[in-house]
Amino acid sequence: MHLKSLREIPYVDLVFNLVHKEIRTRYFGAALGFAWSLGSPLINTLTYWVVFTWIFPNKNPNFALYLVTGNLHWMLFTQISSNSCELLTGAGGLIKKIRFPRVLIIASGLLTTFTFWLSAFAIYMVLYPLLGGVFTAAWWVYPLFLLPYLIFICGVAMFLSIGHVLFRDLKHIVDVVLPLLFWLTPIVWHVDLIHSDKMFLLNFNPLLPFIQSFSQIFVYGTVPALHMWVKVYVIAFSSLAIGGYLFRSRVNKLVEIL
Repeated sequence: MHLKSLREIPYVDLVFNLVHKEIRTRYFGAALGFAWSLGSPLINTLTYWVVFTWIFPNKNPNFALYLVTGNLHWMLFTQISSNSCELLTGAGGLIKKIRFPRVLIIASGLLTTFTFWLSAFAIYMVLYPLLGGVFTAAWWVYPLFLLPYLIFICGVAMFLSIGHVLFRDLKHIVDVVLPLLFWLTPIVWHVDLIHSDKMFLLNFNPLLPFIQSFSQIFVYGTVPALHMWVKVYVIAFSSLAIGGYLFRSRVNKLVEIL
């Protein structure tokens, strides 16, 4: 589909303009511009790599790749979750002036962050062999796990965006909870190190099967087991159903609240 025909789809121009405006606003006047979007996650990953390679060394030979893989996908979740809280409140003026499907604001926010994330993923692809990664047939199933991951994040984004309109302290709560959730997600530690009686509690972390699946594909070169497929899709569509229901039930009252 050509760009011209794509723009003929209703509201596509609006989404393009919202994404373009967000990118320009975020890095307007910055000398390095788009490159700043990679600075924080790269430094963050490098910090964890130094700490768990040299200060508290990990015996796993694939640990550097394991760490970077987990952190890359965590970055996508945490950036969208944090930014989504203020998507609707930040677009209050537009919502009051123009009548359009409000979910497009969520879509534009996700597309903006995903665009930045793709550049980080491109760097990951370049570094992948240097980190000890081997391209295997398991890579072919990666889109089938990335898709439900994006669906899951979309549900979270709708929940948080409308939740922040109703409860303005939600953004601060999310910023506190995300670092705690990081340490409850297998990014700097392996699931094999956790005793079986404690795994019951960790299974309440919805990110667990996603991060495990990405590690199996990229680090160990294996296709995740069937039960992992079931888990990620159930979690993804459950998140979308809950977030979508809350969004639809409250979205018509946005003008009054904003």
